[in-house]
Amino acid sequence: MPHKPTWGFLTNHALVMIYVVRHNDSTVREISAGVGVTERATLAILRQLSDEGIVIRHRDGRRNTYAVNFDVLAAYRREGTVAITPRVFVDGLIQTLLAISDYHGGAKDAGANGAAPDSGALEPRLGTWGFFTNHALLLLAIAMDAQSTVRELAMSIGVTERAVVAILNQLEDAGVVIRNKLGRRNTYTIDFDSLRQFPRWSPGAWKLPPQLVDVAVTGLKRLSAPA
Repeated sequence: MPHKPTWGFLTNHALVMIYVVRHNDSTVREISAGVGVTERATLAILRQLSDEGIVIRHRDGRRNTYAVNFDVLAAYRREGTVAITPRVFVDGLIQTLLAISDYHGGAKDAGANGAAPDSGALEPRLGTWGFFTNHALLLLAIAMDAQSTVRELAMSIGVTERAVVAILNQLEDAGVVIRNKLGRRNTYTIDFDSLRQFPRWSPGAWKLPPQLVDVAVTGLKRLSAPA
């Protein structure tokens, strides 16, 4: 029986934020149960997202509920990843998040006019955490330049070459990445069908909306298409 991966493409910050997008009246306990992390971790993430202005906390009687500020979300990047999170890719994800949200034209949460903000018009806001894991960032780097060496991939996502090799091995074992021998060097291609069917897009009981998986896979495919 194949070993089930324990890694994924979205960080807990991303999963919490996406859950809030879909369920903007959720409590910490409901978010925790859906995402599959502890209530303490969920609360810490919500506080961090709130401090960044990405999540807005509302008091509803004796409970807190949460909503997302899409303008701030569109501008946020983990420090060192701006070059490998292309505007077109980010805008596609933001547009999909807005489309699947539970909001009904609320401009204060969705951005001006209730429309998805244009990330290219926003000054990037850099932070120390991100929405994409190193596995996802490595796929982005491969999509944009399949001829990159391990050293070049390591430099592009800001990790060690040893870490890149370990991630590539995991992606290859899961069938998401295919290694191709080109002379004395390896090149890598993405198996988009395997990526779409990957079991850990969301590790908790709640399943990630399929629209988000589709836009992520389609976005990577477009980035990898020859110009």
